[in-house]
Amino acid sequence: MKQLLFYVVVGAALLNIATLAVSIARPDLRVWPPPDSRSWQYFYNGAVVYTALLGLVALGIVDWNGWVWHSWARLFAGGLGLASGFFALWGYRALGAHASLGLGGELVTTGPYRYSRNPQYVGTIPALLGYAIACNSELTFLAALIVSADFVLVPFAEESWCRENLGAAYQAYAAKVPRFLGVRGSRDRKTV
Repeated sequence: MKQLLFYVVVGAALLNIATLAVSIARPDLRVWPPPDSRSWQYFYNGAVVYTALLGLVALGIVDWNGWVWHSWARLFAGGLGLASGFFALWGYRALGAHASLGLGGELVTTGPYRYSRNPQYVGTIPALLGYAIACNSELTFLAALIVSADFVLVPFAEESWCRENLGAAYQAYAAKVPRFLGVRGSRDRKTV
């Protein structure tokens, strides 16, 4: 059962990585962000992302305590994962559900968006890895690494959309705030 669940999670993550690669390489064939909430892209993205994330949670439960982490490391990783999850949630609340689902919106530069152009992804990656370590599951950790690759690639798929739809305001914002994490204005870069 746990092997099957592992393959489902990894398969969904790899499928998402492939379609993100298409969105990055060919913005005219963009799958993410979707054009609207009734498009096949919207339902496709929801299916692969939620399959990977919910499957990862289930995998951690099914393969609980099957690895080598000591209690203190599991507690630390779980705490870090929880804190990172709250950072991601802060980003979700600041951006709003509509925009978080890839359906567009106004440029948000406040809250966690002062420190990262992608706080939801920055918070989700350590949350996934922290969850896997807290579960003490090798399969969950390996799957979490692969699912995390999705969240590393997503900003690259979104940036062309942001430039097209948010224009000069996004360009100015991107010049000041790092893609992943940092201090506002700490970069001297002029372009994204």
